[in-house]
Amino acid sequence: MRSFLLFALALACVGCETVPGTGRSQINFVSNSEVASMAAGEFAKMKKVPTDPRLAQIRRVGLSIVAVARKEDKNGVLPPANQWQFAVIDDKSPNAFAMPGGKIGFNVGMFPYASTDDDIAVILGHEVAHVLCQHSSERISQGLLVQLGAVAVDEATKNKSAQTRQAWMAGFGLGSQFGLLLPFSRSHESESDHLGLIFMARAGYNPEAAPAFWQRFAKAGGTKPPEFFSTHPADDTRVRQLQAWMPEAKAQAPKKP
Repeated sequence: MRSFLLFALALACVGCETVPGTGRSQINFVSNSEVASMAAGEFAKMKKVPTDPRLAQIRRVGLSIVAVARKEDKNGVLPPANQWQFAVIDDKSPNAFAMPGGKIGFNVGMFPYASTDDDIAVILGHEVAHVLCQHSSERISQGLLVQLGAVAVDEATKNKSAQTRQAWMAGFGLGSQFGLLLPFSRSHESESDHLGLIFMARAGYNPEAAPAFWQRFAKAGGTKPPEFFSTHPADDTRVRQLQAWMPEAKAQAPKKP
């Protein structure tokens, strides 16, 4: 048991980093290049619409967000502008994403909710912030730590009855899910909302569009689970946080002549 704990501690120490833009400490022992390689494979499989006339708008807004985000990038996570790839994805679900390694996709199903530059900046600011903060690598790292913890629990209870071992593993699983994985997932979303709001304001877009977009998008989302059971903050929480960050974002907008 002790060897497992020492190994976990060593991983945590080796993988401790600081998140650009927020200063938060994170556990991350999965390299960005590894995640970027996996992302590139997934991006290549997606069905794209290269002739969609809205692709130019996505590229223009995306590159303006990337330009301001790279000024916060002390770890070399975000590629330079000429290495980013943009695509309109032939998928009717309302979704968009930015991947490690410089891949941005915008589903056709998202356009009914986001047609203006400001709306698109809300979405892409949030997604680029996920990449800058290496949230994908951090989630993978957390998953690996949970797996390591499960091995440690299994080792510690190997001489107990089957019923006792099952109870311990069930408790560990619930504790990991609701005490670590889901809270961190919600904090990642809030962190990306915050930084995304700053990035869109710095790039010259109207940050007031952010709470308006999420309010509009929430109405189309249907019934959602309580926040405690969700990977994302509740819609009301998200809007309230964005409104609280609004003065900070507006203060960083380019000064008009």
